[in-house]
Amino acid sequence: MKKKIITFLFVLLLSVTAAAPAFALNDSARLVDEANLLTDSEAQEVASKLDEISERQGMDIVVVTVNSIGDSTPKEYAADYYDYHSYKADGVILLISMEERDWSIVTSGYGITTLTDAGQAYIS
Repeated sequence: MKKKIITFLFVLLLSVTAAAPAFALNDSARLVDEANLLTDSEAQEVASKLDEISERQGMDIVVVTVNSIGDSTPKEYAADYYDYHSYKADGVILLISMEERDWSIVTSGYGITTLTDAGQAYIS
């Protein structure tokens, strides 16, 4: 299961490497593993990759794992999480919810152009 999640994360990371203008970075964490799916070394590796791609592309690429999203849909939870945590206007967030066994990708600003609905369908 962990290998599938890590593979999925890297596919997402590779799919958003289109050219983008550079902007200033913010201080929000790009990897938030609240569900504790990754070991420390795996988390460090994924966070490093997220930071590298985010800086190169000038937008935030965020991965969040949670135990539960409550009454929200995965798309609502991911969009709210992105909005409420001071990420850039341009970006992509992948949310994985363990209790619901569901996930969602939400894009914002230039992220919409970079990772289209067709691209998201291909990843899924």
